[in-house]
Amino acid sequence: MKKAKKSNRKSKDEEMTLVDCYYIPTVIAEQFRLLREHCALEVEKELAALFPKVTRESREDVGEVVVSYDADGVLTCEVTLSPVEVSKLEKEISADRLKKYIESKIIN
Repeated sequence: MKKAKKSNRKSKDEEMTLVDCYYIPTVIAEQFRLLREHCALEVEKELAALFPKVTRESREDVGEVVVSYDADGVLTCEVTLSPVEVSKLEKEISADRLKKYIESKIIN
């Protein structure tokens, strides 16, 4: 009786792609990049209505972050663009609650 050989090759479904500092399944990586960019632009727009300086910064531990600063250059808000955060942002944007969500993240 022959034993079935186990394949050491990963199937396409298991392949991962690095997006920023996160590994995303390759089959959804491009969709995730587009969604992530859409969410980032929406966050930037909301923060720009509240603060004079909004930018994206790269953090070693969490990757890209949308940040805002007040007129004195003091950090007022930061929103990571991690897969978990992008998922939350997508839901808030769809429910038209992004402004409220952003306001809850403002550093007092």
